[in-house]
Amino acid sequence: MKLAAFRSVRSAGLALVSALAFAFPAPAADVPELRGGVAYTGVHRFDYNKDGNRNRVQFFLIFKARPAVGQKDQPGYQPEEGSLTYRVYDLDTGKQVDNWANGFNMGFPTSDRPYPLTSIAIDGKTATFEGMGMKWTIVDGGEGWEKDTVETDDGTRKRPMRTYAGDLKVGIP
Repeated sequence: MKLAAFRSVRSAGLALVSALAFAFPAPAADVPELRGGVAYTGVHRFDYNKDGNRNRVQFFLIFKARPAVGQKDQPGYQPEEGSLTYRVYDLDTGKQVDNWANGFNMGFPTSDRPYPLTSIAIDGKTATFEGMGMKWTIVDGGEGWEKDTVETDDGTRKRPMRTYAGDLKVGIP
């Protein structure tokens, strides 16, 4: 891929993730959280609306997670909250593609359904949790996606996830 094309794809991915709203009910200001998303594929051509035009799209994982605050059955306790959502974005329009899985018909996860995350822990810039039958570790390496890391562990082996765009933020908002 030519450098100029890569930069435009990267910029589009960053803009898409930046445009997403990640709001939890107002927890205390000093509660760490994980928020953001990363593209887990490069750019694909996909005629998602069946108009004969193969649009440039990219597949993203969107994360929102906050560990529990306080102790259960005590005043001020807030249970953990977390979700992972699969999304597809049209890179030319900057819009989310709805019902994209229908075009594949291959058992992909539903794009508008959030999958729950549990056992959420955040330490500094590292978030760990369980979801989709795996243990996840996400490290916020700074602005952008290049230094962020996503690792999954399915119980058999740990795998680093290759990412292509986006940004993950871990820590105090």
